[in-house]
Amino acid sequence: MENKNNLVISIGRQFGAGGRAVGKKLAERLGIDYYDKELIFEAAKDFGFAPEFFENVDEKSASFSGNVLQWVESLITGGFQSKNFLSQDALFEMQSSAIRRLTEEKSCIIVGRCSDYVLRDNPNCVSVFLHSTDDDRANRISQRNGITKEEALAKMEVEDKRRAAYYNFYSSKTWGVASTYTLSINVSTLGIDGTVEFIISYLKQVGLIQ
Repeated sequence: MENKNNLVISIGRQFGAGGRAVGKKLAERLGIDYYDKELIFEAAKDFGFAPEFFENVDEKSASFSGNVLQWVESLITGGFQSKNFLSQDALFEMQSSAIRRLTEEKSCIIVGRCSDYVLRDNPNCVSVFLHSTDDDRANRISQRNGITKEEALAKMEVEDKRRAAYYNFYSSKTWGVASTYTLSINVSTLGIDGTVEFIISYLKQVGLIQ
């Protein structure tokens, strides 16, 4: 059972919409922990696997992963050989278990990983979806990754499809649709700092923070 005193903010996001920047600034403002890729290490720690075991299936739909068993067999060495029967579904459940454990222990912000769906029965979980204009996203990605705007636009399309397929596969909701989330925010309109302030204002209004 979730600790009723723990606030959890789940952030879904379009690729390049600023989800990491918003999540980290929000965590700093609220004084709570931030988890993104870190969840891979938590899941690995919980179940005794090397983190690399999870990385290639993180936020990928089953259709993109193909035969996970073949991939696992290429990674596993030594003591991990007895665990090569795990399916992608099992890996997803491990990560979900890590999410539930963390939110029982502390308030935190979790980016992606279907965390809003995993925590759908937690009354203190606020789900946020961040989107932005294609132009703003492409500019952010090109600057961050040192690629052209055209390359950024192509990468956006691929990554958004992956995230949508993963989310839609493992949840009963639809990735990116406003009604799926507590809040859907256009970061291009508010900016990173404005988005953080907007979320904090909402949390105050509904009594989740002072």
